[in-house]
Amino acid sequence: MTTVNVTKTINVSATEAWNNLSSFKGIEQYSPIASSVTEGEGEGMKRTCTMPDGANIFEVLTKKDSATKEMQYIITEGPFPFTDYVSTVKISGDDNSATINWSCEFNAAEENQKPMQELLGGFYNVIIEGLESHINNTVEA
Repeated sequence: MTTVNVTKTINVSATEAWNNLSSFKGIEQYSPIASSVTEGEGEGMKRTCTMPDGANIFEVLTKKDSATKEMQYIITEGPFPFTDYVSTVKISGDDNSATINWSCEFNAAEENQKPMQELLGGFYNVIIEGLESHINNTVEA
């Protein structure tokens, strides 16, 4: 298995970060994703993310634990050269800051491992930074 692990602290409350990410809705408000559609609620919830180029990523929320602020989701289908993708998001912190640990593991051919690690690591960083801006702009509005 190939892994990616990004940990970043942002200046928003851990609860706000958790509420946004764990809802599994509206990710396009703070990420490069063009649009998303969700079906269901809680564990088992499905999300289809459409990228700017029109490619779709199909995801399923497999774990959501509000007590520990930990969630897990899988990609069941998408444009990426990997399989068996499982991502875990853990949030810790307080009213002033949130530390987000976003990790994943997947299977990929050797030539695709490093490019996918770089792509996903960059994507997680952009989402976390976008989340910080989104929450701060929402709070100020």
